[in-house]
Amino acid sequence: MSRILAALYILASSLAFGKEAPLIAISYNIRNDNGGDKGVKNWDDRKGILAAYLLEHKASIIGLQEVKHKQLLDVEKALPNHAYVGVGRDDGKTAGEFSPIFYDRRIWKPDPKEHGTFWLSDTPDVIASRTWGHYHNRICTWARLIKLDDPKNESALYVFNTHWDHKSQGARVKSGALILKKVKNRAQQNDPCLVMGDFNATIENPAIIQFLKSGLLLDHAEDKVKSSSHWKAALVPGLCIDHIFTSSSIKKASVQVDSNGDKDGNAASDHHPVRLRVPQFLEAEK
Repeated sequence: MSRILAALYILASSLAFGKEAPLIAISYNIRNDNGGDKGVKNWDDRKGILAAYLLEHKASIIGLQEVKHKQLLDVEKALPNHAYVGVGRDDGKTAGEFSPIFYDRRIWKPDPKEHGTFWLSDTPDVIASRTWGHYHNRICTWARLIKLDDPKNESALYVFNTHWDHKSQGARVKSGALILKKVKNRAQQNDPCLVMGDFNATIENPAIIQFLKSGLLLDHAEDKVKSSSHWKAALVPGLCIDHIFTSSSIKKASVQVDSNGDKDGNAASDHHPVRLRVPQFLEAEK
């Protein structure tokens, strides 16, 4: 009996001191559903492969890009334990692409006062606003997610999920500056944050360099692998344009590009997914 009690005491102590499952987050440009993609590139033919990947890696936070409303509903159905925040970029409702943040509702809840979408423009609160030379409307979805197992609502993190312009370098630089401002001015300064998405820029681009020079964000990528798949599942050496950055308070983390495709080597999207692992999220908050 004494051995059983001792074992229970050790287990309880480890839980009390934050021996929890690692934080897993994924950023994935899933390629919008459009009539021009035929065969294995068609959304209905590849959505199952994409869903299987998301379920396999048990990410509690998932940022997606290029998501049309039909795709949003398909992903929502495939991930029954997740809910999402986000709106369509063309009307603030369901039109145009979403950059949704899916979260495991068994682990997280969104702060009702701190989540939303802003447009990457001179007027970020104006729906569908477009300046800076953007080719499309561009958005960033954000949320403060609170851990459900914290009765004081103090264990939380901010997530920013975005998709930058593919043509205008000036727009990318200004988009980065706006997101940095939002990160710097977040209401709960002690909460860590993640900034993820398809940036259409590598770490050598000034739009990303400003992130890394700010002192606010860190890049934990381990290998130099391209995140553009060109519809091939095989990974190719190079530089990413899809990233997950963390606040500087998260010192121990890893980020990698994953392969995801069918048995014939076809990728589930024209981008590879990017996955973050934080071994002890509670430690990052201290």
